[in-house]
Amino acid sequence: MTLEQCLNVILDSEQPLRNAELMTLSGMTIEELEAIGSAWQDVDSERRQLVLQRLIEMAEDNLDADFNSLFRLCLKDEDPEVKAKAIEGLWECDDRSLVTPLAGLLRDDPSDRVRAAAATALGKFTVLAQHGKILSKDGERVRESLTEAIRNSDETREVRRRAVEAVAPFNTPEVHQIIRETYSSDQLEMKCSAVYAMGKSCNPQWLSTILNELNSPHPAMRFEAATACGEMGEEDAVPHLIQLFNDEDQQAQTSAIAAVGAIGGSLAKKALLRCLKSSDDLVVEAAEEALEVLGETSDR
Repeated sequence: MTLEQCLNVILDSEQPLRNAELMTLSGMTIEELEAIGSAWQDVDSERRQLVLQRLIEMAEDNLDADFNSLFRLCLKDEDPEVKAKAIEGLWECDDRSLVTPLAGLLRDDPSDRVRAAAATALGKFTVLAQHGKILSKDGERVRESLTEAIRNSDETREVRRRAVEAVAPFNTPEVHQIIRETYSSDQLEMKCSAVYAMGKSCNPQWLSTILNELNSPHPAMRFEAATACGEMGEEDAVPHLIQLFNDEDQQAQTSAIAAVGAIGGSLAKKALLRCLKSSDDLVVEAAEEALEVLGETSDR
């Protein structure tokens, strides 16, 4: 199918969207992108959202699919949901040229949904900066953008918490203070984001706090604490995580199993092998996946 034919299908909301036809949008040239750009805003906003959602799903299933050109174009879309989906679609893209538009969206976009998505997306670049995989000036731009959003008292809670989560890998005294302040919040969502950030920082100073939160009365906090333990990779956390293997909350339970697999060690292996005898299919599945991470087979 030609690009023109694909566009005609997209423009006609009555026509079904087929993956084979949408693959025409993969790896577009500059000329092809200009052609679709001039017609894109004529597409109904809900249709644009649907197209991007389908492209995101296709990219996840097909490593050869490359819709980044269209996702980049949609960062300037007039519909906030389309912009948010475009940011989601660019999650695997680590091109430094994304830093500036993402930072701009975080600072200036009128939609808090878009600003929150931009903050989360910038988190990928904090990790790259810490590993020296982007220019130092780009890393500094990312850090400043996220910190500015966190310190902005007029910013929404959702955007600030996503910025806290994203900035954590920088692991500087300023970031430590941000995490402490966020953890002292009386809002559960903010405290959960602080614990998430503790894990992303990979700094052992937070381990005791994370372990304490494994006993939180709130399932969401137990989930975040278990995930943070997995990020930390400290074997001291394994006995505490094993206690969550029978947690009443399914997400906390499977998060603990995954974390034990990420940490590894002899105790972790034994605990995961025991999980294979569970009558709960989800526990068995989570244990099998965790054992794969450990390089173990489940047919024992």
